[in-house]
Amino acid sequence: MKNLKITLSALAMSGLALTSCMDEKKSKDADMDKVEMNAQKENKSNMEGSHSDAEKMMGHKKGNKMRSKDGKVVERSMNVDVNAMQISGWSGFNTLSVEMKKLEGADLNTMKAALPNFKNTIASLQSTRPEWMMTEEITEDIEDVQKEYNEYIKEQNSNEKNVKENIEELNEAYDDLVEEINETFDKYVKINRKAREEYREEMEDDGDIDDAREEYNEEIKKLNKVADDKK
Repeated sequence: MKNLKITLSALAMSGLALTSCMDEKKSKDADMDKVEMNAQKENKSNMEGSHSDAEKMMGHKKGNKMRSKDGKVVERSMNVDVNAMQISGWSGFNTLSVEMKKLEGADLNTMKAALPNFKNTIASLQSTRPEWMMTEEITEDIEDVQKEYNEYIKEQNSNEKNVKENIEELNEAYDDLVEEINETFDKYVKINRKAREEYREEMEDDGDIDDAREEYNEEIKKLNKVADDKK
């Protein structure tokens, strides 16, 4: 019996010691969890601060806003009244875009009455074009629009078939211009997005903001190659 009491006592003491060790381990684990959580929060805070710095450099995340090569935020938007595409800083195109949109679905007489009023707007496509939209392809498309427009004006009083064909040619030239403008804008967006990714990957890798900026700047230099028709 005495031996049984000693054994039970020993087991009780062992249980207490085990419980104490477990409680101590839990306490240490809880402390480590707190340290890890605080470290994660601090790291997240630092990353968010760095990303905030990056957002200023990179412009907007949305595909219709980005930074051009001179650092300005430029936008591809819609005129809400007629759903016509608009490009930051390009007054000639923006006006033409609205007027062409208004003619969608119009009858021949309405088109014939409106088109002669487009002369100054179409003539201003080159002179009002922002530098970051000066690509060889856009230049060629503008020249095609002006050529087809002048052809229409020259023959606007000819037979109906010829007038319709000239309007169709003008519409096709204009559509090609819009397509090329969109493709050019998308190139800028892609470069901006890639630069942002390079910056974030570098920050997530080792948190060195100088290396991240270097990676960003290396990628963003490609913006200078988009506008290849600057006079």
